[in-house]
Amino acid sequence: MFFVKKLRQAAIAFAGIFSTSFGKTLERKFGHIIDETATPYDAKIDKFYNDSIRDAETNYGSYDHRHFDFSHTPIKMWEKVKETFPNDSRIEELNNYFSSLIKDMQTPMGIPLFNINNKETFDQFASYMNKHFAIKKSWLLDVQSVNLSEVFGATIGVVALLFGWKKSEKEEFADLASSLVVAGVFGANPILLVISLVSLAKSYTKDKNKNKFKKGTIRGVLGMGSFIMTASLFSSPIIGIIIGLIVAISVKKSLKKIDLSEIYEWFKDNIKKYGSIISESTGIEYLTKKIKNLV
Repeated sequence: MFFVKKLRQAAIAFAGIFSTSFGKTLERKFGHIIDETATPYDAKIDKFYNDSIRDAETNYGSYDHRHFDFSHTPIKMWEKVKETFPNDSRIEELNNYFSSLIKDMQTPMGIPLFNINNKETFDQFASYMNKHFAIKKSWLLDVQSVNLSEVFGATIGVVALLFGWKKSEKEEFADLASSLVVAGVFGANPILLVISLVSLAKSYTKDKNKNKFKKGTIRGVLGMGSFIMTASLFSSPIIGIIIGLIVAISVKKSLKKIDLSEIYEWFKDNIKKYGSIISESTGIEYLTKKIKNLV
């Protein structure tokens, strides 16, 4: 029980810190630990981007080129590595593939999970989301990619969720899962977000005591949310994290003294409301219906 509690705390702490600006700073500081000297395999992977720099019409520029150049997703990188030297053995291909993969993943922008086929359409969608929902283009790109810190954070979260799956700890599990959902959203960590959402949904369907689920979910959402928002208010990241932690603890303690059912219903109604707006404006009806069904 002690181990599970500490594991849960570690998962929440890591996810919370890397959802703040301080977490992004850490990613930049440790983003060049592995030697980045370019190899012929790296050159093959970056060929489209390097060629586009010399062509004003196709130059995507900056860090976001990985989302559009059809060379940096895990599958595409493997194809490029195999094309570099056709006579390579499978061991050589694997060694160089993982070397290039890790070098890209250690950077803050990481690698995209899939490519965006039409940059112009995506830019229009990003502009719309920024105008109507204040969602930045950088977040939309970030949530479609992963780096090493996100993989590590998601791994800790998965282990904590697995060890926390007990009938006697439904409230604590809902607290953990909802905390990781919020951290996944703010930190744009797609792996953590999907896993924690699925875990939270499964907990809801399996748990017959909905009151415990509601209490745990609200505690997790408001606790993690208050931490991240408070931490972002301070120019000093260390002070922000300390004050954010104090606020989060105070919020969670205060929640034990009030009726959470009304707050839960408010959250549920607003998720459905904004889900309908997004569905109507973007045409993602299927996904929205799935989210609505969960709440």
